Order: sequence, then C-alpha cells, then structure tokens
Amino acid sequence: MVELYNLQRFLDPQGLIDRGIEHFDAWAATFGEVVESMEISPDGASLRPRNRFARFNNLPELQQMFRAYADVQTPEMLDLPRPKLKTGKPITVACPMSDEQERSQRELVDRYDRLRTDKIDPRIDNALAITTDGRKLALDARMLDGDATDFAGSKVNALVDNLVNIWHETEATRGTQLVFADMGIKPTAWGYSAYDDIVHKLVDRGIPRDQIAVMGDADSDAKKQSLFEKVRSGAVRILLGSTQKMGTGTNVQKRLAALHHLDAPWKPAEVEQRDGRILRQGNQNSEVAIYRYVTEGSFDAYMWQALETKARFISQVMTGNSAVRRADDIGGQELSYAEVKAIASGNPAVLTLAEADAELQRLAMLKKSHTDEQFLIRRKLKELPETIDRLQHRIHGLKADQDTLAAHPDDRITLSSQRVHPDDLHSLLGQKLDSLPAQVSTMREIELGEYHGLRFGIRLNPYSAPDVFLAGTLIRSEPLTRQHQGPRAVLNALSRLANTYPDQLAAAESKLSLSEKQLTDYRTRIDTPFIHQTFQQELTELRDQLKHSLASDKADKEDSQNAAEISTRIKHMLEEKANPVESVSIRGAAKAHIPSNCGPKGPAQGGFSR
Repeated sequence: MVELYNLQRFLDPQGLIDRGIEHFDAWAATFGEVVESMEISPDGASLRPRNRFARFNNLPELQQMFRAYADVQTPEMLDLPRPKLKTGKPITVACPMSDEQERSQRELVDRYDRLRTDKIDPRIDNALAITTDGRKLALDARMLDGDATDFAGSKVNALVDNLVNIWHETEATRGTQLVFADMGIKPTAWGYSAYDDIVHKLVDRGIPRDQIAVMGDADSDAKKQSLFEKVRSGAVRILLGSTQKMGTGTNVQKRLAALHHLDAPWKPAEVEQRDGRILRQGNQNSEVAIYRYVTEGSFDAYMWQALETKARFISQVMTGNSAVRRADDIGGQELSYAEVKAIASGNPAVLTLAEADAELQRLAMLKKSHTDEQFLIRRKLKELPETIDRLQHRIHGLKADQDTLAAHPDDRITLSSQRVHPDDLHSLLGQKLDSLPAQVSTMREIELGEYHGLRFGIRLNPYSAPDVFLAGTLIRSEPLTRQHQGPRAVLNALSRLANTYPDQLAAAESKLSLSEKQLTDYRTRIDTPFIHQTFQQELTELRDQLKHSLASDKADKEDSQNAAEISTRIKHMLEEKANPVESVSIRGAAKAHIPSNCGPKGPAQGGFSR
C-alpha cells in the first residue's frame, strides 16, 4: 500500500493534490480497508487473528490514476510463445518434519511467546530473527543445530532425488535444471552448507562434478557469461543459485527442463523472477516443470502466506477488473500460494477455509450491491414522479416558446417597447448595456426588450459574469464571458438560445421517456430479497465453526475430526451450488437505469465513495 502511494506521490503529485489525498492517511482511507482475518501462526500449527490491509476500495478510480503514469503489460497480455507448465501449475513437494525439527520449532514458538509476554530487548531477540531461524529450520535442522543428523525425508534429500531422476530422463537432450535457494549458501559456524550438501549428494549419486555449478563461484561478468554458455550448451546441467545472483539477466532457458524452489523468497516479484528463468521464449522444451519444496507444519507455511498476501495487492492493481469497486479475492498465481500454504501447514482444511472466505467475500459484495440498489430504488421512487412532472412542464413550455418564435420570424427586435432599425440596433443596445450597474450585491434580472416575440434581458450576478436570458413560458439563459459583454455578444447569445429549442425539446422528451420506464421498472424491483441469503447464512455458520476448530489451542483428535467434517460439508456446499457466485454487481444488470454513484461529486468530477 505504501509503495503504491509513493509511486503516485513521485509520479503524479498534482493528481493527489487535486483529489485532496496527498497525505497518506487520506489516501489509505479512500482506497484501503483494514479487516480482521485468520492467518497461520509462525509455528505453522494454528491460526491467529490479524488486522491488516486486505482490500482495495474504489478500484476503478485507483486504476485510472495508476494507469495515468503506468503502462502495464503482463505475460498474458503479450501472449508470447513460452513452454507449457506440466500439470498447469507448480508442483508442490511436501516433506515431513523430523523429530529434531519439531523440537527446534517448539523452541522457536517459546521464543515468540516470550516476546509477547516479556519485555525482551529487540537487540537480543525479535520476531524477524525468529522468522529467519524458522526459515532456516524449514530448510534443514542442521542449519540451526550442529548436532542434528541428516533426515532422509528432508527437503534437501527430496530435491536431490528429483534432480537425479530428471537428469536421467533428459539425458538424450542434455536437459538442464535450476535450483533456487536464498539460504544455506555459506557454511554455518559448525560447517554445514545446504549448497555443499546438495552438490556432494549429487556427485555420490553418479552425476559428474563438472556438470554441476554454483552461481556464486562465477564472481565476474566474464565468468558468468561463460557459465551461462555452458548451461545453454548442456555442458553444465544443474545450476544452483540465489534469487539475487540468478534472477534478472540469467538467460539460460534453452535446455531448461525443470526449476526447483528449495525455499520461499520474501517478495512475489522474486517468485516471478525465478519462474521467469524457465517460462520464457527460446526454451526448446515444449513442456517444463516447476517444483516447490515445503516442510509440513514449518515456517514454509508462514512464508508462502506472506507471499500470498503481498501478491494479492499487486494482482488487484495490475490486472484487477476496473468494473469492480472492491477487490480482495485471491486469483491466478496467488491461488497456488494458498495451496502451498495449506499443504505446508499439514492441514488441508486451511485451504477450505480460504475458499469459504473467498466465496463469502463475493457474497458480501453481491449483498452490498443489492442493498445499495434497493436504497437507490427507494430514493428514485420518491424523486421520479417529481422529475416526470418537471419534464412534462418543461416540454410544454419549450413547445409554446418554439411556436412563438415560429410565429414571429420577421419581427424586429424591440428595446423598451420601441422597434429598432437593424442599423441602429448595436448602438442603442450598447447604450442600454452601458447603463447597467457594474456590480450588484444580489442577482438582478433586467428586461431589455423582445426578440421575435419572446422577452429578453440581462441577469446580473454578484460574483460572476452576467447571463443573457430569453423568456416566454420558460426562462432560458446563456452566460457571457468577462471579456465579451457587448451588444454583439448579447445578440449572438440570443441567436444560440433561439436555435437550440429543437435540441432542448428532443432531449427533454428523451429524458421523460427514460424516467417513465425507470419508474415502471423500479416499482417491479422494490423490496426484492437477496437471492443468496440462505446460502450465505449457512456458509457463514460453517466457516465460523471451521475457524474455531482450526484456532483451538488444544488441537486434539476431536478438534481435528470436527475440522475435517466441517471442511467436507463446506466443500459439498460449494460443489453443489448450481450457479457459482460471480464478483459482479447486481446493479450491472440495470446500469442503464441506475447510474453508478461514485460519491457526491460523481465519477466525472473524481469523487470517491467511502
């Protein structure tokens, strides 16, 4: 949220000032909303409530402002030829925790509890340090404990198995693979390095050492380009590196068959950069695979959830549907984050909870649209009869005045009831205008004469330029400018008023017809119930029960069974729903009758709904 505000502050400062949202509090109050949601706790085993920015409001206006200085082109928009992803999405490899990892994780949870209960000096211990240790522990127990042993089911061993299998499968085409890991690069104080461990195990499994490379060993641009060429040619078939060193600028896609995420980075953009090494033009493989390795119940779940939250904001602004006023659902790439989060937590019910929340959010949007529409209908039913009467009176007056003009096509203009010769008109009218007061304290209408059967004159305004009016059954006026208020400007204004009677009459008749149709339509739709009310209530009750079971501190067998049963019932409800709820406003069905109200100023003036 802050980064998006800063972009606007640097690239469109005047736009923020014009809208009165140059200060962040005003900007956040206009476009953001803080909501309470349940998140996986850092231990990966339970849920806890958190308040955070989780929704964008006034999305069309936000996107309009953003795109005033940004040109966004996503891979989907460009539709460039890229290899297809095996299974259609990244493959999650879930690995169990070892006893040593579970013991160390409990110690991390105790550290976190002490932070919340005791006043620990942040220089001694803090949440970021605990999270970093949790990430290390999720990679391998030996990252934190020098006495820990090599666990056969660890992520590192699962990665090695996968690398060896794919190395054999792609032998004929000299297929290559990338391994991304931002941790475990340098050896610990007791000598453990995940990178060294992977290389040694690959060599022990029969892969030649010269076919394995570590990106950090190429410490100059010349060495990097030489290494990239070896990967493109298939001389080096497995390359290990971090996001920073092996992200942007690493063009080695020619023979890439698989890419492996051994850990989760901090930013969604880093995931995009990693995946972009293999999902790009120039890859001779028509199908590739991306693997994400997670340790069940570890900080991996917390990390992938953080990516999900961050990516949600980015996706809503970059590719959100500007026809929707609010956006907070998880879609596309982010959904795979939610799946990884659920698998890593060791509890698939977490994903069901996320799906139920997403469905309820869409239902809430629909219900709010329905409520707003009913409010607008009631207001319109009060206003429309008066509007119809006013339009009928206007049409009658326009017709009468138009007939008067038609009946006096050749009449000369009169000033003070005296007919004026055309040659004297400008001078005499100029004298009349010069005699008018230069300033007035209140509005005054001064009649000057007749124009083809209709009265005309000048309306003096205290704080603006005067108006020319033409009066018959109706009074119509046109403003003069401060620079042009002489007789020629007055006569030109009178001519324009007289010539626009047909257009004004056609516009009034069109508005009358539309208002009468609206009145009939609103009378048929007043007090209609929200059609998804029952489904929403039932789903809300089940969602709350599931959230309570997942957030239980006891986490006993009975709670697990209850969560599984409730999760199954929610899945059945979502599957049996004949017509899935879509994130579109009910108002859209009648937008020809109910204009979208963006606030007191309206959309054209840049007003926002709060």
